[in-house]
Amino acid sequence: MAIVPVITAVAIALISWQCFKTFNNYLKARKIGLPVVITPVEPISAFWALVTPILSPICNRLPFRLGDFLHHGNFGWYFRAQNYLLDRYGPAFVVVNPGGIHLGLSDGPAIEELLNRRKDFIKPKSFYQIIELFGKNVDSVNGEDWQRHRKITAPPFNERNSGLVWNESLTQTDGMLESWMSAGETGTVKTTDDTMTLALHVITGAGFGRSFPFHGGVTTLSNDHMMSFKDSLKIVLHQFLAVLFTNAIPFRKFLPKRFSTIQIAVREFKQYLLEFVKEERSAIHEDSDKDNLMSAMLRASDRREAKGEGRDTLTDEEIYGNLFVFTFAGHESTANTLAYAITLLAADRDLQSWVKEEVQAVLGDIDGYGTWDYEKVFPQLKRCLAVMLETLRMFGPVVSFPRATNNSHQSLSINGKTHVIPPNTLIYSNLSAVHVSDYWLNDDPYAWHPKRWILSNENKNVLGKEDILQPPPQAFMPWSSGPRLCPGKKFAQVEFVATIARLLHRHSVKPALKEGETSLQASQRLHEAVVDSELVLTLKMARPESLSLIWAEDS
Repeated sequence: MAIVPVITAVAIALISWQCFKTFNNYLKARKIGLPVVITPVEPISAFWALVTPILSPICNRLPFRLGDFLHHGNFGWYFRAQNYLLDRYGPAFVVVNPGGIHLGLSDGPAIEELLNRRKDFIKPKSFYQIIELFGKNVDSVNGEDWQRHRKITAPPFNERNSGLVWNESLTQTDGMLESWMSAGETGTVKTTDDTMTLALHVITGAGFGRSFPFHGGVTTLSNDHMMSFKDSLKIVLHQFLAVLFTNAIPFRKFLPKRFSTIQIAVREFKQYLLEFVKEERSAIHEDSDKDNLMSAMLRASDRREAKGEGRDTLTDEEIYGNLFVFTFAGHESTANTLAYAITLLAADRDLQSWVKEEVQAVLGDIDGYGTWDYEKVFPQLKRCLAVMLETLRMFGPVVSFPRATNNSHQSLSINGKTHVIPPNTLIYSNLSAVHVSDYWLNDDPYAWHPKRWILSNENKNVLGKEDILQPPPQAFMPWSSGPRLCPGKKFAQVEFVATIARLLHRHSVKPALKEGETSLQASQRLHEAVVDSELVLTLKMARPESLSLIWAEDS
């Protein structure tokens, strides 16, 4: 029994030490001059990442929001909280925990300033190193390293590439629509899964120079692989914490079978990247004019071999790192946005008709999508783009752009008052609050209403010529803002618009009714499923497979 007092003493010592650190951090936080919230939860902590999902259902049931402490250290909560944090604490507050302090920031102008000052407010390594699984990349590095990566990876996102994205998206959508139509009156429950396949094929086709048919490609085994490209990527992305844990354990062979599968997925995905690089390297030697993303990075690698390290070179590991991050960012975000939009369009037949009206006016009776000219058609499809922008406003895949002060104190204007932020302080921007801010009050900011994006001027209702709203960055920033604006913004817009236009040109979608259910009840069920979303690297519906959508050709 002598062990009990020892364990008790150790526990008391550990708790006392955590309390002491929290108190010291509290004193530091008070100097900033913002409301202070105390929580034991640390934002970058494997322990809390594992424990929070277990405790969350219990804490959420506590009265008077006493369980909120569990979420204050987790910016994934921002989507559900939206303006609650702003209403309770104001445009910014400081969260204190044993590991340090961080800011929760809901003030649009302050977030815009934060994102524009990339040297003062950097991407925190503690957060972004998780996406360096296969190598450093344009999204994870800072300073001169970022400039070097950006210089090489940004140019391929040009108008020529946009034409490739347009054509690849139309081809993939045709295959996806064929699959959905074959489901008949039963409907398809694979909307989210299929948009993932589509988006993966678009990025591999337009970005990596490898085109596949919708049925097959990244979803099938190739060569001597044990997993498909899509399956290996899915495991890597959706089991990210387990992947990091597995890589940190020296004796991996003794781990449970689940972790063995994760190891295989990481190995398989890396092997796919190696094969992509090998094939593309051979292709650019035959065609020196190729200018997709992968060919641009391979030329940078070749320059490094020929001339040594320089501002226009990349290492092989950096190539793999960038291929991973562009695969992740280039398909996950657009695929989820498409899945949200398609589900919401199925729930609102009037809104669907409004979009179809434009698509049919612009494209008329053109049967072959191969004749849809990107330069002519894309700029006219403003309503399709409005659907994307409104979906991003309400259900954007990214709910925060984490930043941190550098090694110096930094001043930041928040709601018209200057505050001094200590060195190495994490700052989480609350995009969910920004996207329902006062700028959007003229129309219910909590409602999904794409029509808000079409300006009321002389061009309104002149199909193909309507003007689209251009909100200031401080009110709308799904692709970030400032110098680190997402280089794939136009890529995503072209892909989304092409997909929606192809889907709605000659077809319509509606929810499959459950027994005894009315159309109105089914629409409400779809809305509830959309709102029931969770953050798994990006925001996505928690149970998309529960929704069955019926596609039919227009009569």
